[in-house]
Parts: sequence; structure tokens; C-alpha cells
Amino acid sequence: MNRRNFFRFGAPVVAAPLLFNREISAQQPVASLPAGRSSLPPPGVDGWISLFNGRNLDGWYTFLQNSGKDIAQARGMVTVEEGLLHIMGNQAAQAAEAGYIATNAAYENVRIRVEYKWGIKRFAPRLENKRDNGLLYYLVGNDVVWPTCLECQIQETDVGDYFMLGGTRAVQGSLPGNGGAGYLALINSANRVVLPAAVQPTSDRKLKDGDFEKLDDWNVVEVICQGDRSTHLVNGRIVNLVSRIQQPDPQNAGQFIPLTRGKVAIEIEYAECWYRRIEIKPLA
Repeated sequence: MNRRNFFRFGAPVVAAPLLFNREISAQQPVASLPAGRSSLPPPGVDGWISLFNGRNLDGWYTFLQNSGKDIAQARGMVTVEEGLLHIMGNQAAQAAEAGYIATNAAYENVRIRVEYKWGIKRFAPRLENKRDNGLLYYLVGNDVVWPTCLECQIQETDVGDYFMLGGTRAVQGSLPGNGGAGYLALINSANRVVLPAAVQPTSDRKLKDGDFEKLDDWNVVEVICQGDRSTHLVNGRIVNLVSRIQQPDPQNAGQFIPLTRGKVAIEIEYAECWYRRIEIKPLA
């Protein structure tokens, strides 16, 4: 497909302006609000702060399963082109590797919003599989494939699933309206159902409710991070939510502690994908 036509194809699915001119300092993590408000870079007029400046990878690093840190850029596996982040757009001269591009800073109590569109290239060993990518958040600990974090799955027909990586676990909740369309007001309220202590967190994959992805157009995925709870939205529809997010306790084997803060990352996983928006918005 002609690149110019690719960029023009399909109108944005959200009306908010792109904020590529807003950079966030790698040394300035976003803290809980309201106490941490003074540490935030200035937001755009709509309150969103861009983590990707549209020019380079300032504030980010890459990690590959075998080759390690900051090798993906040299191989062309992650590039910035015409203001967009391009994943796996290179003509691979050597075997592709799984990995991710991650922020240097950690975040908590924020909404994360990304806007993506699939490319056409696929790489072994997933030449015949669904195109696969993913939005990782609450990423902590050592860089490995895959790290300790939660994944909002971005994979054809599966966008919004939870993958609990690195031993993380959580309790899946019921959607507002018994599975129907939800509203951010319900998510942001403090009136979530308190689950009995007998309901234990698990590390299994947690399937989303509904398929709202557009396979040939731009899509908006949003994650709302509230302490040890999170919610996934796809093109404005609530599709999944969990509470009691936990990670293995690094100091006590076999024990778990709440996971409420971490880095944000985009997967590199054998399929071409474009991103034109990667933003956060502190919860009020």
C-alpha cells in the first residue's frame, strides 16, 4: 500500500488533537494526584500528556528477547516516520525477535490512551498467525521477555484481553450494565463492588466482552489505572476490568504484594503496527 494513502486511510476515531509537541521527562515520573500534580509536565488543552513526541524515541528504550537493550532501533524494528511510531516495518535481514519499547518513567493513577493501526508485514514464527501486539503497563522489575506487568492485548479479534505476565494476578470483574456499553463515570467512581476475601486473584488470561476493533482502520485503546484496579476500553467501549492486581513479592518467595505503579510499553511481536498516539491523563 502506498504510504501516503496509508496515512490518509480512515478518519481518526477520536476528536482530541495529537500532542506530539508535548515531551515528558524521563526523570519525572507521574505520581498520584492531587499530591503529585506539581510534578507533571503541562498537559494539552484536553488534559492529555503525550509520551511520544513524534520525532524520536526520547523518554523510551527498547528491549529484545535475545539481543537486549536498544538494539531494535539499529535494526529498524522500531522507527519514527512522519510523526508515527512504526513497529516491525523493516525488511528483516535476520530473524525477528520479540520484545518491547518502554518508557523510562513509571506511572500510577492515570488513563493511558494509544491509537494504532495494523500494517501488512508479518514475520516468522507468526507468518500464519493473527497479527499480535500489546499495550503493557505497571511494568516493574528486570527487563525480560516477558516482564512483570499487565498486558492489554492488541491482537486481531482479541483486543482488550488481559494477560497477567511475570506472575502477576488479579480478579476479573463484571462490566457495568451487565456487559453492555459502559461510561467513564462508572469506572472513575469509588463505588465498585467489594469482592469477598474468598475470591482470590488468578494469573489466567481474562477474556474481553465484545469485539470492537477495526481491522483496516485506526483504533483507540484506553486503560484506566486506579491503584490496584484497571479497566480496558476499545474504541470507547468498556470490554474488561480487574481488581486486586498483585505481583510476586521480590523479598518473600511465594508471597504477593499490590501492583499499583509501573512503566508503559508497546510490544514488538512479529507483526507490523503503527501508533500515532501514546498519551496519559492523570485521574482527577
